Amino acid sequence: MENFVFNPINNKKPSGACCKGTTVSYELKVIKFVGIKKAYFVMHQDGQDEQRYEMTHKYADDRYYHLEFSHTFLESGFFWYHFEVETNEGDFKLIRSDNLDVMQSPANSDFLQLVISKESKIDNNFKKGIIYHIFVDRFNRSGEVKPRSGLKLIDDWQKPIEYEYNEVGERINANCYGGNLQGIIEKLDYLKSLNVSIIYLSPIMEANSSHKYDIADYSKIDSMFGNQEIFETLIKKAKKLGISVILDGVFNHTGSDSVYFNKLGRYRTVGAYQSPNSKYYSWYSFDKYPDEYSCWWGIKTLPQTEENSTFFDYIAGRGGIIEKYMAMGIAGFRLDVVDELTNKFTHAICDAARRVNPKAIMVGEVWEDASTKISYDERKNYFLGGNLDSVTNYPMKNAILDFIKTGNVKNFVNIINLIKDQYPKSIQNNLMNILDTHDTVRALTYLGIEDDINTKQEYKLTPDQRDRAKKLLKLATIMQYTVMGIPTVFYGDEAGVEGTLDPFCRKPYPWGNEDLELVSWYKNLGKLRNDKVFDGGDMNILYAMDGVVAYERVKGDQKAIIIINRGNKPFEFTLMKTMTNYFNSDRVSGKIQVETCDALVLI
Repeated sequence: MENFVFNPINNKKPSGACCKGTTVSYELKVIKFVGIKKAYFVMHQDGQDEQRYEMTHKYADDRYYHLEFSHTFLESGFFWYHFEVETNEGDFKLIRSDNLDVMQSPANSDFLQLVISKESKIDNNFKKGIIYHIFVDRFNRSGEVKPRSGLKLIDDWQKPIEYEYNEVGERINANCYGGNLQGIIEKLDYLKSLNVSIIYLSPIMEANSSHKYDIADYSKIDSMFGNQEIFETLIKKAKKLGISVILDGVFNHTGSDSVYFNKLGRYRTVGAYQSPNSKYYSWYSFDKYPDEYSCWWGIKTLPQTEENSTFFDYIAGRGGIIEKYMAMGIAGFRLDVVDELTNKFTHAICDAARRVNPKAIMVGEVWEDASTKISYDERKNYFLGGNLDSVTNYPMKNAILDFIKTGNVKNFVNIINLIKDQYPKSIQNNLMNILDTHDTVRALTYLGIEDDINTKQEYKLTPDQRDRAKKLLKLATIMQYTVMGIPTVFYGDEAGVEGTLDPFCRKPYPWGNEDLELVSWYKNLGKLRNDKVFDGGDMNILYAMDGVVAYERVKGDQKAIIIINRGNKPFEFTLMKTMTNYFNSDRVSGKIQVETCDALVLI
């Protein structure tokens, strides 16, 4: 029995982040035998001094004194709190543990009360269906594709990915497989069969690589992908099927081989590399002109941009790049490395998108807990209102894959609790729930290999490894499709594509050689997403130990129970009412059993 009990999931009302103007009550339980004298709720806002508030005695039960403090938050911001208790046994400072239970410690790890100005108001379709992430060059090729100067077209769609180097031994990405926008148009019915509601495209703006993260000209669609007319056709045809399109926005850096920097002299413009008198010179930071300049993670082909007024206006100003693409009909942007943009710039980008469409979807790439992110000495205010609607949910990815691979449920529970406590409800509903991306090992490969997979070499699973990996991937995708947020499928995962780190995770989609068993599995999970219980609602952990996790999704009178067994013995669970096994339509009630390495979805 614990001497002190507080967890914001259970002992805070209302739970989670709140809007300004909300009164929040915090209840601390103190065991009777310690002899409570006084208890204090200690809180400070970012950058301000602590305030101590004495808690009031609410009532006592057989074991605990129940102490309470209520506070009305009149402004948005980050409010950090802990408890200080004076007892006959001594004085205690009570802070948060990893699972959000209160713990005794002299250290500094306060709870967070996030107070927002308003909830996101994006379209409801972002909470339904799934997101499908397409790496355009590798998804589907249609018609004749002409390579631009400096790029090489690989005619054989099945040719294995390989490392590429230039004449001085630097890594490059010049091999293109010819995937294009028309190719996506031709596969829209297939995407609809997966219940895709949003297509997320990797960068489509002109760039001198296969991946296009080294933008050469923001104003143009890369000619190897198509043109504006074809892109707008894609948007219109997708919309008829109930599918929206969002773009990858890369605004932290450009390519060195670009209109703006022009290091290779490819373009007619005078680039920043060519002259300090270039109109783009102020977009970049030079340490020793022209060859020493700030670049993204030391990669010389990706000079980092400076957020001065001219670049700021070019991207987010009236008539700028954001408005240009929003006007074509896209639903929004996924902002690449958003934590390397300032709050001011991120807000400006979001504002620009919403000038065209007030319900624009704005997603940020963040690899950590986005609610408390600090980058370049700046606290990121993504969730306070008027900023991002969602983030890439890497913490959930890591927690799911770790649990499925090892049976360790602790991190999964911790992440669920953190999200419930610190992410606004609208953000929870719209989290981009990934299992892999163009920057990570493919989930199938990760689950199939027992040893360290963080190597930059290709690896093909053996038949036994692949069979095991497929079984584990099915368990992982059940979780991906049923936790709060939106499942986000990296193209080809549903077809059984394997791959280690970049570039090997970016293989062409295996049209004609798909793993049809997995394709069928993903289509079935896509139908599951149509159940109303997964459209928002709440998520509660019911059981989490010994390699087993059980949780429920609840919305109104709708309920689903999901049980995943990665333990070493069958798991018994008692249902309080009759429910339906989603995968075989059996009606079940009372005691049920879930075998090891198996799962149940009950609705």
